[in-house]
Amino acid sequence: MKFCNILLTSFLFTGCYTLEQGVGQINLFVNQKPIDEVIQKNQEPQERLDKLKVVQPVLEYAKSEIGLTPGKSYQKYVPLKDPYVTWIVQAADKRSLNLKTWWFPIVGSQPYLGFFNKESALKEREKLLKENYDTLVGGVSAFSLLGYFPDPLYSSMLDHYTMPQFIETLIHESLHRTLYIPNYYSFNENLADFIAKKATKQYLDLHPELNQDSKKYVEEYQKNLVAQKKFQEYLVKIKIELNQFYENAKENREFKNEQIFLAEREIKFNKIAAEYKAFMNGVEIGTSYENSFQNGKINNAVILGYSIYEAKQEPLEIAFKNSGGTLKTMLKNLEVCLSSSPKDEEDLWQRVEDCQKPVSLGEHKE
Repeated sequence: MKFCNILLTSFLFTGCYTLEQGVGQINLFVNQKPIDEVIQKNQEPQERLDKLKVVQPVLEYAKSEIGLTPGKSYQKYVPLKDPYVTWIVQAADKRSLNLKTWWFPIVGSQPYLGFFNKESALKEREKLLKENYDTLVGGVSAFSLLGYFPDPLYSSMLDHYTMPQFIETLIHESLHRTLYIPNYYSFNENLADFIAKKATKQYLDLHPELNQDSKKYVEEYQKNLVAQKKFQEYLVKIKIELNQFYENAKENREFKNEQIFLAEREIKFNKIAAEYKAFMNGVEIGTSYENSFQNGKINNAVILGYSIYEAKQEPLEIAFKNSGGTLKTMLKNLEVCLSSSPKDEEDLWQRVEDCQKPVSLGEHKE
């Protein structure tokens, strides 16, 4: 499950939840230090310092070559005591593949709640369990404040990634600050993923002094893409099977008994785990999909959590080709094509595929 690049918008919510998140965010801001000062003092581990030194060059590249607008973000650094900067909680219905969402001002519906404290996340999980939801809790290494406040760099962003992955994360999060479509979280994540990976390859090719093998990065990326496509096939397959199971369960009197229903559902989940490796046929080995769908660790929230990120890359590839294979043109074109609110998810993706409005690169705001 990928939690590394999720957006933390929950601090915009109202009520006690907002208060707790606001205090957490303020505590992070209080502890931030200018990156230049951290590098000069040379008191961090060398691996962290090496990544901090590439931040400014990567951001300059992202602005000039892609048209991203990171603003004043990533100028400061926050060392964390914990391995993750925050934790998220997701929930889904037990009797249908329906992911619970929460609505937030400005950004719209989001499929999770975020917490700066793991105990608070687990407390929320217990609350959702009592409300009869399936749940999922995961750590987050990076998030974006979407331009409302400057984002600092967190030590979790440095510690959980290789140098290429760190560069990719910087570009990914900067993309969220540049183009974000409220209510369409899957599109936002897929777009950021698509552009960040292509841009990282370009950046590594331009900077051999980093001693990072761009060919190896591309090989790993391509290997992951093959596994991703196969994983998507399996995801579609099991969702069709589970949807049919849940529809049939509505007519099955025996399944009105919750224990009997859940026991039968667990058999379905165990079958998903048992058949996963055979379906993937080894293409998942050495990729982020290697340990997906583990026995005893599957529920509707897990399945739908995967669905957020394993949606569509093909329409974005079409938009990229329609833009002459230039990321900066692609991004500007998408800003135009998506300037009015889509009617629904289908309309949004169709606009992406059809997006080929020629735009002068000089028109882009730097």
